[in-house]
Amino acid sequence: MKVKIKSVVNPIGWERLVVIPLTSSGKYVLGLNFFEDVEGGRQGRFVVVIDKFDELNDIKLVEGEKALVEAAEVRHDYNKISKVLRIEKFRLSSFIPLFFNVSVKSQIEGEDRGIMGYLNYINKFGIPDLKDIRNLIQLSVEEIL
Repeated sequence: MKVKIKSVVNPIGWERLVVIPLTSSGKYVLGLNFFEDVEGGRQGRFVVVIDKFDELNDIKLVEGEKALVEAAEVRHDYNKISKVLRIEKFRLSSFIPLFFNVSVKSQIEGEDRGIMGYLNYINKFGIPDLKDIRNLIQLSVEEIL
């Protein structure tokens, strides 16, 4: 996946979510999140997290500010992941969330939509095996000044 990040991004909110790390490029981690789009839902989406301290090496809770960044090859990478992970519904968009100024926690708890979607997913399909999906896709980040 190719992501373009402007040097100054406009935060559109703050969010708590569970991130399944897929790959990284420097301080950027491309992850998969399951979002509760409707009650009991588990819609998949790609997210990028700025992980300055290399904490996001397992499935963890992330909370921080959110902005949208431009991404290319989303469908191509979704097709790769969906061959390994069962994903019923996925948000295919040329803009994906970027999370920054984050706090990373090992304890997954809460009722936020980005957490409930993950819990709904594992209740139906089980916890994803990171060995199957780690580095299956590549991340390329272009920082635009």
